[in-house]
Amino acid sequence: MSKNFFPGKVFRVGQVLEQRIGFLLIADISGFTQFIKIHDVKKKPLIGSIVASYWESHAEVLINDLLEVIIATFEPCMKLNKIEGDAAFFFLEDNGTDVQANAILEHMETAREAFNKRQKELTFVESCPCDPCQQSKNLKLKIVVHYGSFHETTIRSFSELSGKDVILVHRLLKNSINLSEYWLMTKQFLSLVNQPMNLKITEIKEKIDDFGKISLDLVTFENEKSFWETKSIFFKIKNFPKMLLYYR
Repeated sequence: MSKNFFPGKVFRVGQVLEQRIGFLLIADISGFTQFIKIHDVKKKPLIGSIVASYWESHAEVLINDLLEVIIATFEPCMKLNKIEGDAAFFFLEDNGTDVQANAILEHMETAREAFNKRQKELTFVESCPCDPCQQSKNLKLKIVVHYGSFHETTIRSFSELSGKDVILVHRLLKNSINLSEYWLMTKQFLSLVNQPMNLKITEIKEKIDDFGKISLDLVTFENEKSFWETKSIFFKIKNFPKMLLYYR
């Protein structure tokens, strides 16, 4: 489709590509919405907006750091479509082989390990008293993955995916699971995994808006509670310079 706004010039608004079949995955950093109370802080007189701006800057740096880890882990296997706030949306077109689902599952485990490793490396930010830094230890990674069809629309250098399966994979995040860290997989995806990893998979049913009740496969993980002890004053003083350099 094109529109002529100026004589002699043709501007392409968008090009819809043919329907594709493949894998759709969202890696979401859970705990981000509750992780700061910026709106409440802004209401405080005099210094509220200044404190909120300070908190927001730290929250943005932390989330971007962890998103970079997620993207770097998945990009060898899948294509990043876009960043959606505190989540990354990936896709991979089916190439007809039987190894793609297994490769994605392996990258999910690698992403989980890399996320947790980076989070541990960032414990020095707890030297900062702001709410995002103090609550950063509560951030977790949850992943939803589906296999289905989608259309890709290209506008300039930007790509947008559409279709009912794209809607479904996003709706999977709006579930009743009261956990911060998990994998939620559709039957369509798991049926393509021919070499299951050593995972404890539980079948659940979730009512998804506009899709009704569907059967899904859930993987949960043990929390590393022993790691998240309150940091001592000595730890905070020792790591204060490192924290300042990080947010510089």
